Amino acid sequence: MPDEALLWDLTDSPYCAKARMCLQLKGVPFRRMTLTLRGLRTLRGLNPAAKVPVLVHGTQTVADSTAIAHYLETLVPEPALRLHDPAARAYGDLLEDWADESLGFVVGGLKWLNPENRERAIARTMSELAPGPLQGVMGRLVASRIARRYHGQGFRGADGVTSLQDRLRAGLASLDGLLEGRAFLVGRAPTLADVAVFAQVSWLRNYAEARLLGDAPAVQRWCERLDGVPAIAAALSA
Repeated sequence: MPDEALLWDLTDSPYCAKARMCLQLKGVPFRRMTLTLRGLRTLRGLNPAAKVPVLVHGTQTVADSTAIAHYLETLVPEPALRLHDPAARAYGDLLEDWADESLGFVVGGLKWLNPENRERAIARTMSELAPGPLQGVMGRLVASRIARRYHGQGFRGADGVTSLQDRLRAGLASLDGLLEGRAFLVGRAPTLADVAVFAQVSWLRNYAEARLLGDAPAVQRWCERLDGVPAIAAALSA
């Protein structure tokens, strides 16, 4: 196994946080390559979609947080992030997909559509991607582009924010039920399901909708438990 991996990422991305958590939990040494506008051309050479995270490890280039997690699972089988039991593994995979697709869509929409979040979202995203004088201009262009994407799916104005918040409440209530009486979502230690869901929920804590976690006490306890896992704490502070 090559000694060090290179991870192209951004701090304010739950998918990059997911990749960092997997790397830390697997004990794979890595160095971060934070994406900037100047680095976009190089990134496109690694991933034509020009999206992070992308992992470069020896001769291997792996794009997408789930693909990175599966690659690491093959590279370093223990500790297992996907359980060996077929039913438990399938359940974990469903939770991961829900986190990446459904929960991620809602949380990402609230980040950019809720006026309470907008300036913070621009600052957190652009501080790395476009530092300096271009930060404000590029931030508003990115915010407008993302907002149009959500508008095209019917999420507009205050009603759109309310709809997303209602979906988030429902999702957190379901998650709270799954976690009641459990230390982790699947099994007795953090798995890829925990990592994927926690990446979204942890990211949510940076924005106004963090207040909705007050209605999900089991989720809050689970977050505190994962915050206390050294590898996860290291990934979030990297």
